Amino acid sequence: MAVVTISRHFGAGGLTLGEKLCDRFGFQLVDASVTEQLAKKENVTPNWLTAMEQEATSTPLSILSTMVSRGLFYKRAGMPGDRAERRKYMDFLTRIFSRMASEGGYVIVGRGAQLILKDHPRAIHLLLVAEHEKRVAFLEEHHNLTHAQAESEIHAKERERAAMASRLFEADIDDMSLYHMVLNTSLMPYDWMLDTVFQLVSRCMNRE
Repeated sequence: MAVVTISRHFGAGGLTLGEKLCDRFGFQLVDASVTEQLAKKENVTPNWLTAMEQEATSTPLSILSTMVSRGLFYKRAGMPGDRAERRKYMDFLTRIFSRMASEGGYVIVGRGAQLILKDHPRAIHLLLVAEHEKRVAFLEEHHNLTHAQAESEIHAKERERAAMASRLFEADIDDMSLYHMVLNTSLMPYDWMLDTVFQLVSRCMNRE
């Protein structure tokens, strides 16, 4: 069985896609909350990760994006033990995602699974993007948020995503070469996008 990783610009419908894939193929959904629960059970959740996301949330996105693009964010001096905690968490992610890929039947949303499983033969990597206003509208419709709440959530999640990609993976998470398919959900009906992804996953599973 295949394993599907989904990276997304927040509000582009990545989590919804993950749920639809699980319904269609009987896969199990693994999002950030599931990953963190597993990490806590193994006592490997690093305090610096929470601190890093909080720092990112308080940093203007334009400044953070510049820092990420220039490789400055993850090269800054960290707190004592920062490197060891990062290695510990990376080892944990590599261990659990590799096991899921070997078993197959998982959809992993976020947490850099496309980077960890970049060369895994069973992994299918998807990136969802969308225009900002379309993402705001999607969150309003599917998550019952007000316009202001949706705007705030998108800005916060974009900062966290950029920070994690840089600090944890030291990589450009939007590098198109990482993905089998990049889908702009602003430019096609969501049902069309679902059909396209379903066909890709079905073909990859039939090829095994």
